Amino acid sequence: MILYQWRGTHRNFGDELNSLLWPRLLPDFFDQDADTRFLGIGSVLDRRHDPSITKLVAGSGYGGYEARIVLDTTWIVHWVRGPRTARHLGLPPSLGIGDPGSLVPLAGLAPARDPRGIGFMPHFESAIRGAWQEVAALTGVTLIDPRGDPAAIIAAMGQCRAVLSEALHGVIVADALRIPWIAIRPLAPIHRSKWNDWADTLGLTIAFHPLCPSTALERAHLTHLSRFHMGRGLLHRQAARLQVIARDRYIEQAARALGKAADAEPQLSTALRLDAVQTRMMEAIEALRRTPMRGWARQVSGVQRPPAPVSRRLVSETTSV
Repeated sequence: MILYQWRGTHRNFGDELNSLLWPRLLPDFFDQDADTRFLGIGSVLDRRHDPSITKLVAGSGYGGYEARIVLDTTWIVHWVRGPRTARHLGLPPSLGIGDPGSLVPLAGLAPARDPRGIGFMPHFESAIRGAWQEVAALTGVTLIDPRGDPAAIIAAMGQCRAVLSEALHGVIVADALRIPWIAIRPLAPIHRSKWNDWADTLGLTIAFHPLCPSTALERAHLTHLSRFHMGRGLLHRQAARLQVIARDRYIEQAARALGKAADAEPQLSTALRLDAVQTRMMEAIEALRRTPMRGWARQVSGVQRPPAPVSRRLVSETTSV
């Protein structure tokens, strides 16, 4: 089977974690056989996948980015990100275990800790369209760019006494590393619902803190124009112009909002609840390793689909959407 990983024009920390995490948790497991696709970290449980191939699910979620799916016998589910994804897909609630990003320290990826300043990770789309390096400098926090190398990002988080993040996996990984975090409400509403899917597994109520767009381009992408192909094309063509319109004013407003968020009380899940979630995921990974095709699958006439052979060498698939 192949390890699926979403990748657009720019890298994104959460999606990039797949190629960093899974080879350590499932060594010698993947190969170049495209007949089976392994879905791990990401909101990828939708219709982007070939309906004729087998999809093996280990912690993925539904995010509403693509059309919804109806599970059939080509889907083998070991677990999903949280109970909201399970409910959306008609799966048993017990399969909503947690996000695999919480396994970063168990995969030997915990960074050296030297907590000093406060880090800020914008959503990767905000990093593309905004002026967050300048905003972070004005605020006195360290920008952690989600488009960077994932190992370097984890190392940078190790230098933080707290992490502010508009990116979900910035918070998930910080929580797993026991770094207090402050949730920044994503500027784009479509990115918000998945946070609670993860938080439910840890008994968390997320205290979101608002942020302002840091450029006119960011603000324009929050309007109805971004919903349509022609509108997105117009925004792309006008990007350079929109980046500089009233730039100082946008940066100052964003810095005030980010500074206020940085003064908020950080959150952290309880060690007991995190350990329980990590333990359940590691048990699921061990079962997956032994019998990959014996997860939950839609039954036909009361007969569960038999396991298929799995060969084992690593390759990562990248796909643009």
